[in-house]
Amino acid sequence: MAHIRTIRRGGFTIIEMAISLTILGLFAGMLVHSLQRMQGLANASSARSQLQDSSEKALKQIGVDLKRSGFVLQFGVDYPQFFLNGAGPAPHTHPPAQKQAQPGDPDFGPNREIIFLQPADADGNGIPDLDANGNLIWDAREFSYVVITGPDGVNYLERRIDGAQPRMLARNVERIEFEDNNLPPASIPIGCVRVRIFYRKADQNGTMHMHSAESLIRLRNE
Repeated sequence: MAHIRTIRRGGFTIIEMAISLTILGLFAGMLVHSLQRMQGLANASSARSQLQDSSEKALKQIGVDLKRSGFVLQFGVDYPQFFLNGAGPAPHTHPPAQKQAQPGDPDFGPNREIIFLQPADADGNGIPDLDANGNLIWDAREFSYVVITGPDGVNYLERRIDGAQPRMLARNVERIEFEDNNLPPASIPIGCVRVRIFYRKADQNGTMHMHSAESLIRLRNE
């Protein structure tokens, strides 16, 4: 009768070592997969958090501006003015921003940008200037919010004065939309402007994240 001799090396048989290495390999693979999944979740959470934080800050700044502004006829022009994709009156005209959204996407559509006035404050004390009759004096400058594509290919939301002096408020803005009661179906309260901001940002893994936020802002009515 043939005998099978078990070869032991260092207290373990070759079969036991092979089984142990296989189990260790399986655990290592599971660990790597788990770490990759955790890293992916962390990247996604970070991207979403950045977009939420950006939208809160942008809406806060827009709210501060528009609450001080108003629906007024000034210098022969009705304010606020709205225009699509950079096709505004001079000096507010600018190249349209690049778009990633496709028809059917929730963030698909034109940029509806805004031109508005601010109260004059000649002495810079933060209190609007009034004329001899107690009426608000409006600054002769025009302020605007627009979306442009920068040299890096990223879309930026900018606040401008007379089409210049840009100040960046947010990155990765796919679209912005300012609306008042004049647009059908006229669901916005009279005297208010609704602003919606839509974001798109790819995380480190190339996964695209979308976020949107909106605010209803009441303006002065003169």
